Amino acid sequence: MITTIEAVNILYGFVNTSVLMRDVKKPNGRLCKFQRIENSSKEDIVINTLGLNRDPVQKGVLLINIYVPNLDPTKIPDLGTDRSQPDNARILYLSRLVQSVFNEDGSEESEIWVNGDTSFEITTDDVFEDNNNQHYISFRINFFTIK
Repeated sequence: MITTIEAVNILYGFVNTSVLMRDVKKPNGRLCKFQRIENSSKEDIVINTLGLNRDPVQKGVLLINIYVPNLDPTKIPDLGTDRSQPDNARILYLSRLVQSVFNEDGSEESEIWVNGDTSFEITTDDVFEDNNNQHYISFRINFFTIK
């Protein structure tokens, strides 16, 4: 059996060496466990968990959230003073990048195996507004292990 912290550590290690962190247009913030740096305005990646069961085949849900600053009205005059508009182009790029992490072999599957006994699979993704002039992409990841 493993703990939720161990599950987060496994996913963190995998993401840290993945295309998400090697891409020329990778997020410009930090990769964090559980919580991002206070008042950050960068494209931070946060890995979190909704918990694991204690069955012989452990199952659980992990989250990967990537924060993206909203469009800057000083750079896009059509916005006036509106700082609430999401940067949809950047959100789309990062969403596709995360998706590629889970199907690096080019298959249609959104699942990866780590160490032969641990599986991560994207089940949903969504975009949410943050109260700090940002939006974030949230990927819900099903976790399975037979450790």
